[in-house]
Amino acid sequence: MNHTSGVINDADPSAITIEQARSRVLENLARIRETQTIDVSAALGRVVAVDIISPMSVPSFRASAMDGYAVRASDCTRPLKRVGQSLAGHPGDDHLSANTTQRITTGARVPDGADTVVQQENVELQGDTVIVLKQPQVGLHVRVPGTDSQSGSVLLRAGVRIGAAETGLLAAHGITRVTVVRKLRISVFSTGDELVEASLDLERGQIYDANRALLQALLDEPSCHVTDLGIIKDSINDLQNVFDATHEADLVLSSGGVSVGDADHVKTVLESRGKISLWKIAMKPGRPLTFGLLDAGNVFFGLPGNPVSAALTCLLFVKPAIAYLCGTQPDLVPPLQLVLRGSLSKNPGRVEYQRARMVFSTSANPQWSVTTTGLQDSHVLSSLHKANCLIELPVHSTGASDGDLVTVIPFSHFSRPVL
Repeated sequence: MNHTSGVINDADPSAITIEQARSRVLENLARIRETQTIDVSAALGRVVAVDIISPMSVPSFRASAMDGYAVRASDCTRPLKRVGQSLAGHPGDDHLSANTTQRITTGARVPDGADTVVQQENVELQGDTVIVLKQPQVGLHVRVPGTDSQSGSVLLRAGVRIGAAETGLLAAHGITRVTVVRKLRISVFSTGDELVEASLDLERGQIYDANRALLQALLDEPSCHVTDLGIIKDSINDLQNVFDATHEADLVLSSGGVSVGDADHVKTVLESRGKISLWKIAMKPGRPLTFGLLDAGNVFFGLPGNPVSAALTCLLFVKPAIAYLCGTQPDLVPPLQLVLRGSLSKNPGRVEYQRARMVFSTSANPQWSVTTTGLQDSHVLSSLHKANCLIELPVHSTGASDGDLVTVIPFSHFSRPVL
């Protein structure tokens, strides 16, 4: 660490930026080309593989956008004779004669000859006579065929992730099957002689493995199939065996034991399996990251061993890689700017992500603000549990004071939107 004017500088001249690391990852990835055709009811969260063409125009007929009366606008200066009704799903006569009107409900077919719907609040009824109180414009409250989509147009483009809106759109067009990118196959394991499964008793010097559970939960999305390969001891034989078991995976994810300065045999095994890069990234937590392409054609990420570091590097690097491999774009959601309550300390030289909580004050001056969840050491999972966001402190920042505006990334920004 460098010291300038009494301030500890956490910069490392060999480190790369977050943007450089993400760019290097994405430029080395090849998208999945295999597809499968599935029911729309099972497609939530999946990625469209080929453009979906609309088989029909929606609406397919002129429909009313209001409860009211179907009329010819030019006839509305005189009393009109009511000659029936058009209900949603039960249309009236196909043609409307001059100086007549049909009672109509929202979504019902507008008869030929009518060019306008007058809402029911703007008419006066005198038996079967309808008097329009306010002269309407032609086309008022009439839904034109094809205003949602035209037959033969692209309804959903390849690369779109199917959410609730897309599911509804497909249903509105009578589409029940869709071709999607097949699920991404991910293998996850942890390395370390000190790690023990949660179901076992701890011996001296051992800890429970939290990383696999944490990472598998972060990767639990419809477009992924995650396989748990367990805890791998720090030995050449065990590492060789686990990599032998990952040939069918598109992406291999490990935590611990593969960062700069770790045991030589770990790096040796990785390098014998493909082209591997060990990076130091100018971020905290999560400086070390290993990335590469294995001989089997799959992608490898080696994340730090501390659980919060593993979680952050997974969110910032692995999740965008997964999106790219599946043929869609990583989520780009702008961060928030919120008032900080309390103070934060930081050494310049790295972008720092501090676990925090957004809160809404119901005091005399109601507003959203953000506060730290406490101890920020990268092994402290309880502060991650208490958090609902991250505070991003820039590389040259030395911290923030009470009342400052700070950059906040809600955890929801890393989740797939339902719409």
